[in-house]
Amino acid sequence: YFDVFMAPAAMLTTTSSLLASLALLPSVLVAPVEEPEGETDSAAAETEALKQRLQALEDELEEDIAKSYLVVRGYIAGSENVFMETMDVDSAKAWCNSHADCKGFTFGGDMERPEDEVTVTFKSGSKVETAEGWVSYIKESNTLGFMNLGKLDQASHSHPPASIAA
Repeated sequence: YFDVFMAPAAMLTTTSSLLASLALLPSVLVAPVEEPEGETDSAAAETEALKQRLQALEDELEEDIAKSYLVVRGYIAGSENVFMETMDVDSAKAWCNSHADCKGFTFGGDMERPEDEVTVTFKSGSKVETAEGWVSYIKESNTLGFMNLGKLDQASHSHPPASIAA
């Protein structure tokens, strides 16, 4: 901090002492700081605990993504039926999550989360065709089907094949 009214000679002295102090700074920064042995062990233990916590959070995120769904208006087309059953949406998610070959499920209706049970068709693919009166749940880990959907305003509306409607 320099006072605006400082005399030029005083400024020169202050500047010289600052430059001398700065010349010593690299040796202070480079010199190793010795920590007591217990503190080094404590820091290493804390680092290890943080790495383990980070790994646990990454695993949890991966599991959440695997169990997350993208809800799309339309039906899943161009893939095999894995299973068909009447159940509620939460039960359908649980069933699909427990079967690796299930990429999503589809059911007839206009409500994304109907209160009553619906007939759910579990599918081995995730490509969605837009259609009125159909809702599909696609596993987030398989959102390629949603990308195949295209722009909704340009997508052609179609009717589901008989194998799904049955």
